[in-house]
Amino acid sequence: MQGRVDAITIPALRNGEDDPSYPAGFRVTPQTRSLASAVIVRKTGAEAVPSLTCRDFRRSDLALVPSLFKKGLDNFLVVFGDPYPGQRIEDYDFRKTEDLIRGVLSVFDGQRPCIGAVTNQYAEDQERETSRTLRKVDAGADYVVTNTAFDDDLVLRHVDRLRSRGLKAPIFVQVSIPSGLKNLLFVSQKFGIPVPEKVRQTLSRNPIGGGIRIAADAYTVLRSEVNGIHFSYLHRSHNPIPAYTHLLDAIQTDGQLTVSIQAALRH
Repeated sequence: MQGRVDAITIPALRNGEDDPSYPAGFRVTPQTRSLASAVIVRKTGAEAVPSLTCRDFRRSDLALVPSLFKKGLDNFLVVFGDPYPGQRIEDYDFRKTEDLIRGVLSVFDGQRPCIGAVTNQYAEDQERETSRTLRKVDAGADYVVTNTAFDDDLVLRHVDRLRSRGLKAPIFVQVSIPSGLKNLLFVSQKFGIPVPEKVRQTLSRNPIGGGIRIAADAYTVLRSEVNGIHFSYLHRSHNPIPAYTHLLDAIQTDGQLTVSIQAALRH
């Protein structure tokens, strides 16, 4: 991927209760894995973007961020995070993403990291989501990343709505590569993401290469409309590198548009 993408994001995904990655009693949060992996990726020379989540982050962790900044981690994606089963929002130290953004920036005096936030084009109340996104930027977010998109329709309407409300920050659209129709429909049902009929048909006709074609087509129509494209791979348990390689071979990147990919922390 070196020289082909501008950054690698490293999610703080919550694995199942029986995650075998670590011995019993050895507490490692998804966020800890994201940060540790980002430090390793950064040492390779790649731009690494770890996630900070309201779910895992505690006020006592704020002191850690400047040391990560000194290690070369100067870009963080701040997200709310899918809660653990039975977890109560009342127990969070940071109950809103904008609160965590302010907390992170409060420990810096002078030079500070770049902060990204997420916006959801599928939210039922779009006016509320627009206001929420603007609050994140007002709190200090330097750019926003959309939820995953498979075409340009809904996401560009959301982008236009944000711009019409005065958003000046760069917007990156997340474009996902589905590994097959079953995988796509599972993600759609779980996260409430509508799947266009043409996307379903493409995967039905071409189960293997259809996902690459869908992402490449989305890139083509979106590249001139936003500040950057963030690619992700929907199948967490599979190595995403072959899919990313095939996709980058299929599209024409000219260096003028920021392109990033999402790494996978495998079980």
